[in-house]
Amino acid sequence: MRTIRIHLAAVFGLALTPALASAQDTAAAPAAAEPAVTEPAAPAPAATEPAGNEAAAAAPAAAVPEDTGTVSTEVASDEAPSAIINVDVEGASAYVWRGMNLFGEAQDTQNFSVFPSLTATFGGLSIGYWGAFQMTGDNKTALVDGGVGAEQDFILKYSGSFAEGLGYTAMLTYWIYPFAEEEVALTATPMYIEPLVGVTYATAVDLGLNVSYYRGLQEDATVPYSFVYINPSIGKSIPLSGAISLALGLSGGYKAFTDLPDGADADKEFDLTLNAGVTLPFSDMYITPQLHAAFVTRSDNPTTGDEQFIAWAGVHIGYNIGL
Repeated sequence: MRTIRIHLAAVFGLALTPALASAQDTAAAPAAAEPAVTEPAAPAPAATEPAGNEAAAAAPAAAVPEDTGTVSTEVASDEAPSAIINVDVEGASAYVWRGMNLFGEAQDTQNFSVFPSLTATFGGLSIGYWGAFQMTGDNKTALVDGGVGAEQDFILKYSGSFAEGLGYTAMLTYWIYPFAEEEVALTATPMYIEPLVGVTYATAVDLGLNVSYYRGLQEDATVPYSFVYINPSIGKSIPLSGAISLALGLSGGYKAFTDLPDGADADKEFDLTLNAGVTLPFSDMYITPQLHAAFVTRSDNPTTGDEQFIAWAGVHIGYNIGL
């Protein structure tokens, strides 16, 4: 093992077929087999939604891991039902997770990707699915074979409050790459699990802090890329006109790798992500165009390169069904 530090995130699910990805620079397994520490990038994107959004109870956001570079897609409702199903599809010019461009040949590559999700919310409890599918780019097949593309995530989440303005979240995420090739990914089905706990505080701005442990489930193929993730965030939702609002968010992250092979450099340890999105509600439907920018640090190893920054855009289209 090399150095140890700390970072955050979390998600849960059942066994079917879903997940999230990034490529790799380290020397233990093939580049695509490491979802969280690789180049072009590894599973799951990077950036939490602004904390403390009061619309959450009214109409839940799409089920996405805590740091996929999205802002809130919640839609307020004056008479919110206690149970809601959210159907959401995002199209984006890149898939960025914790500062890393997972589907790009390089950090600043723009490869169009689609992210469908389905979430059922019952009070403070939500169960969801989220997928990541690359549509363009010559590296599509290689990333799927290596256990980075065609990611499938299952998410179990519970949110509540300690007191006025002070909330908490417990979440479990299960990542799976069902279409990987064993000869490339070193396992037939790469899998990861990530428990997460978080707190939010709503004040003049909304503050959040998540801590999680991203853990590979296959000893040789995925365990070496495990890490603790610490993820502070600050956000604000600004009303613009009627029900239209602007959501701004800034989040940082620190990865404390726990199982790197001897001699391997800890790469992409620190990340920073900026998000901005405007939600346009149409009754139970919404459209949310978004802009993002992310920065991630690189190791001192000269072979890892110096590409660190990416900006990208996306749009969510979703629908909330009250039960």
